[in-house]
Amino acid sequence: MNEQSIKNKNAWEYRAYEFWNKRDGTPMDKAKNILKNPKASLKKHQQYFDKIEGKKVANLCGSNGRKAVPLSLLGAEVTVFDISEENKKYALELAHCANTSIDYIVGDIYDIDLCK
Repeated sequence: MNEQSIKNKNAWEYRAYEFWNKRDGTPMDKAKNILKNPKASLKKHQQYFDKIEGKKVANLCGSNGRKAVPLSLLGAEVTVFDISEENKKYALELAHCANTSIDYIVGDIYDIDLCK
């Protein structure tokens, strides 16, 4: 990870879990909201996700899982790539509370091996 990425990581990990809880509510609260209508949680992007059951989705810079979890609930196999462990913590708790699962890889998106 280069110096700039390390600075970004430190910034995105600074009290991020606390921030998501204040902004979006606890993972349980956010999950209840998403479960009401997963597609609506995708907001302006929902039109692109009509038939995603069984598809693999890479959610780059996926943050706290607020898009990954609804996509998973709609039947996609979702992997989030993000730089923050705190975002991962919230996202995985959110997925658990929504009774779904997502994969979450913490790292610099510039270091992803695209040849795999």
